[in-house]
Amino acid sequence: MITFNNYTVLLLLISGLLVLVFDVRVYKKANLQREKKGALFTGWLNISLGILSYLGYLVYEKWFWK
Repeated sequence: MITFNNYTVLLLLISGLLVLVFDVRVYKKANLQREKKGALFTGWLNISLGILSYLGYLVYEKWFWK
């Protein structure tokens, strides 16, 4: 089975981490509260989607793929 889940998980985790590290800091320094909240939401959403995708893939591999 060909899957691109590993790349997807890695991209989601890295992009979420980069958003949290760089964008939130820039918006905080510029005192842009709405943009900061949006960046926080986007960063954590990317990280949580990456983790959920990885866990879903593990469950699929263990119980459904034979």
